[in-house]
Amino acid sequence: MAKNKSIIGFEADTTEIRAVELTRVNGAYQVLACGKIPLGAGVVEEGFVRDADAFSTALAELLQNGNFKSSDVVVGVNNENVIMRYASFPKIADDKLRNMVLLQAQEFIPIPVQEMEIDYVVAGEGVNDEDQPVVYVLLVAARRNMLEQLITLLNASKLQVLDIDSSVLSLCRGLAPIAGDKKYALLNLTDDMLNFMVIHGNEISMVRSIAIPDRTQDAVEELFKSTANGAISDSVLSEVGSMLASETSSSVSYYAMQNMEEPIESIYFVSGAGRADELAKMIAETIYTIPVEAPRFYEGMNLGLDPLVVKEFAGCIGLAMQALEG
Repeated sequence: MAKNKSIIGFEADTTEIRAVELTRVNGAYQVLACGKIPLGAGVVEEGFVRDADAFSTALAELLQNGNFKSSDVVVGVNNENVIMRYASFPKIADDKLRNMVLLQAQEFIPIPVQEMEIDYVVAGEGVNDEDQPVVYVLLVAARRNMLEQLITLLNASKLQVLDIDSSVLSLCRGLAPIAGDKKYALLNLTDDMLNFMVIHGNEISMVRSIAIPDRTQDAVEELFKSTANGAISDSVLSEVGSMLASETSSSVSYYAMQNMEEPIESIYFVSGAGRADELAKMIAETIYTIPVEAPRFYEGMNLGLDPLVVKEFAGCIGLAMQALEG
């Protein structure tokens, strides 16, 4: 009897490595392994592995203690060296679109494209100010040397990288069944990035990615450390909540000015930080006209994990699901 294929969804940031091994049996997903391991300060910075030995040691420990069996990995990335830009191009035949996007990508990417790996997602269609048909595209660019370093380290651990994807887009795929037909915004907070995307079905109509402001960086880092020790002060929570409310408010206002007839109906706040539910409530108090909630990913799919664990590993789960479906 043939063995069912399994794939590992993998993410690493400045605080930890996370991984989920997933398989699909008779159309239903099953989690075969799930785990995370903390990284010491300075092991990963801005997406780059600064201490390869410490990273490899942590990865080996995670794979062994978590009983991961597969060697096939899909990697999710989201840090300061991953750039997402919303762009429009004249509508042309599908088989010619890729060449046009890659040729004109430099107009939208503030870093020389020779240093980047560039991909894109078709985000919808429309017309421009001259009533000419256009196609909207979400450009995703990542520094090539960052990706190559990560692939080298994973290969050295006897893992085969099948694909590298955007962690943010992976979360969007997980939100699709929750949002249904609503136009929604994803607000994703990591330890060094804040992403805001507006989506309706398969169409993306806005993307904004910013580095955490310097004035709030220490508080954000403290909030993420709290997931390990459980202790966090109200002052730190308030500082991060105020920053999130301000950035969300400005993003919502900008979107509303450009799309007055298609308002955002819900905002989903996703973060691995401590006390995320309380942060969602703080944002909602500022954005009082739009519901703000921390979503329950993959509810009803019986993955065999606690809902809080599913939320924490939603990005990894989405990465593995996409690969298994592909």
